[in-house]
Amino acid sequence: MSEFTESVHIWFPGALVMLALVLCSAFFSASETAFFFLTREQIRRFSTGNRRQKMVAALLADPDRLLTAVLFWNLLINLAYFTVGVVVMQKLNARDYATVAAVIGLLNLLGMIVLGEVLPKSTAVVFKQKISVLASWPLAAAVAVLDPIIPFLGRLARLLRRSLWPHVQHEPPLQAEDLERAIDASVATTTELLEIEQQVLHNILDLNEVTVEEVMRPRNLVTLVDPADTLETATIVNLRNTDYLLIRNDSEDICRHAVALSRITGETSRTFGDLAEPVIYVPWCASLAYVLSEMRNQYRSVAVVVHEHGEMVGVVSYEDLLETTFSDSPSRTRRVLGREPVIEIDSNRFHAEGLVTLRYLYRHLRIPYDADEDNQTTLAGLFHDSLERLPQVGDRITEEGWIFTAIEVSPQGQVRALIEPEDYSVTATGGEQ
Repeated sequence: MSEFTESVHIWFPGALVMLALVLCSAFFSASETAFFFLTREQIRRFSTGNRRQKMVAALLADPDRLLTAVLFWNLLINLAYFTVGVVVMQKLNARDYATVAAVIGLLNLLGMIVLGEVLPKSTAVVFKQKISVLASWPLAAAVAVLDPIIPFLGRLARLLRRSLWPHVQHEPPLQAEDLERAIDASVATTTELLEIEQQVLHNILDLNEVTVEEVMRPRNLVTLVDPADTLETATIVNLRNTDYLLIRNDSEDICRHAVALSRITGETSRTFGDLAEPVIYVPWCASLAYVLSEMRNQYRSVAVVVHEHGEMVGVVSYEDLLETTFSDSPSRTRRVLGREPVIEIDSNRFHAEGLVTLRYLYRHLRIPYDADEDNQTTLAGLFHDSLERLPQVGDRITEEGWIFTAIEVSPQGQVRALIEPEDYSVTATGGEQ
């Protein structure tokens, strides 16, 4: 004990420096865990919260940038910490305090493991929301300081990779068609996959093929509200099949914000504008895989679909994409209108809504569907394309041995059709004669 007392003037200044460094390391370790343990829903809520919460969401908008900065500063602090420890131990050994040097070395290692890693990370897992909010501004400053250096680090990493591993090549990715054939083959040879599991796997693989136009809620079925309205003052006719309200913009013919109905519950005094979150914009021809990726990367829940002139033609939500992916029989008509898209009224005779997609309808009728060859995506669009005008009650079109007869038509061209096979129509006509 006398050695520690006698050598206090040697190790105490270094211990203070190491304590400060281990606290800095604990800050970056806790921040990393707290930020990257936040769920997507928590980040989405932060994006519409106070200034600190919005800063958390802004930092996580570019996770690679944030993670690079955190790891860089943590590594730099750890190197400085152990360097100071080695210098203190060398000074103690030079003064013949070998026992004190050994104890300092052991405490040096344990201090970094316990105080710099284990304890802050464990605490951050439990209190991730509070810690992320408290660490937002200091972490934003640390990231901003490192911004000029990050491009140089990226170029250095590419140079080292090309110098040390010049012959490493990326393996070619598996094609979706190969995976679909593998799923079909596994179902044919084994009973391990249930029918619903097979369909969900096909839905996942189809994310690259299905366009957002087939899933979006058309603009005429979108509920628009004013930003100054509240749940008490707004006049909303029907919310049964609506998950999000679009905020109306007076100066532009496009919506920039949306508010989830789940956020309005119990918030009768706050306006829709206060509860709203930004939307993203995607083209009508974008694949569902692209839209889902953009939503996840930007932590958004609603995408506004625009056509080539930049006008809004529809809306799709994150929940719509999840339902399309994980449902065994996904249907926009069922989701938007609250009724079945195809109703069997007799043997091989059906009523179908014009909003139903040809992909869904053809699969129901067992007609081959090729998205590349079929220019239209809905039954109403098929009527418009075949007739080259708005349909009228009684109009008929024939497709792959089936007759589609318009039985209800709205002034805007929305249609409800009777579907029956050609031979049924011939038989019925002959019977009546």
